[in-house]
Amino acid sequence: MHYLISYFFTTINVNDELNAYKVFETLNARGVKLSSTDLLKNYLYSVVFNDGSDDHEMNELDNQWERLVGLIGSGSLPDFLRAYWNSQNRFVLHSELFKRIRENIKNKGEVFQLMRDIDRNAHVFAALPNSEDNLWDTEQRKYIKNLRMFNVRQLYPLLLAGYQKLSAEDFTFLLRSCCTISYRYNVIGNLATNEQERVYNRVAVKLSNGNITGTQSLLDELQSIYVSDDKFRNDFSDKELRTTQARNKRVVRYTLFEIEKHVSGNSYDFESESYNIEHILPESPNEGWGQFEESDQEQFLYRIGNMNLLKSTENRTIANSAFAEKRSAYEKSEFEITQRIATENKDWNPERIAQHQKWLAKQATAIWRISQLD
Repeated sequence: MHYLISYFFTTINVNDELNAYKVFETLNARGVKLSSTDLLKNYLYSVVFNDGSDDHEMNELDNQWERLVGLIGSGSLPDFLRAYWNSQNRFVLHSELFKRIRENIKNKGEVFQLMRDIDRNAHVFAALPNSEDNLWDTEQRKYIKNLRMFNVRQLYPLLLAGYQKLSAEDFTFLLRSCCTISYRYNVIGNLATNEQERVYNRVAVKLSNGNITGTQSLLDELQSIYVSDDKFRNDFSDKELRTTQARNKRVVRYTLFEIEKHVSGNSYDFESESYNIEHILPESPNEGWGQFEESDQEQFLYRIGNMNLLKSTENRTIANSAFAEKRSAYEKSEFEITQRIATENKDWNPERIAQHQKWLAKQATAIWRISQLD
């Protein structure tokens, strides 16, 4: 049996590389798997070739590009190139990146300088999602891990600039400050990131240009995206995090263990399987929870004030029991914030959840703060 297979090809004629770039973007948006960085690569090659290069220079450029792809990965390359460019230059969107680079890179000397600078920054970018990378020291790993958990990437240009321009101590300070800002702005406030991203870009450019000296001037530039105490406390008091999502569950564990450390002075591994997050009002309540209407259950189940720390074995024991039984277990808990629920509450209802969450918000405001910005 023979099959006849027909292929159809479409030729798209464009006037210049910029129009070709727009075609690439349009095809990508429609699901055609084309890399938006291919045109940039070809442009850089054409600049070197047309500037009187020899085979050695072309091979060197090819090797540099292959190392870059191997380190970053082709899928992450557009994000890296934009983060790199925004760490030193005026803010640019993905769709404008090729145009901006083309305007600034005109000869082979500039191409190779660009590639060398890209190579220096690529190692940092590749390490930013990985807290175990050898690039980080012990304290920096903690902050890198938290930023990954918060799922915040808008600050990558600032971190690239900071790594290149700051001392190790000041870079650690920057990481710590960014974690606090991200927790207030992104995790609890859930605020729009458009303006935040532009602020990070402006600060990154000033840092790259040497216009920021000292950590206080750095913080002053970030003031506009540092959520005030009053707003943060109010946001936290109403915050709901659905722990059916793995990321939210990690954030709740992290939050409650940090508050426990603040209150009791005891430090725990918030990712340890020895401990669980327990919903005081259970996800599947048994009898004894009549104080909650069905609408109340939906509204308060995933409030931070309804969540609690327990050993895994204790959590399994009390499961969906009524509050009176849970309260007896809370009194014996090793966690001070869990004991407090027992001592401060004879019953558990929407009003008590709101009051407990306000108390948690007060502790959180004292923990996630930058004193220099008060």
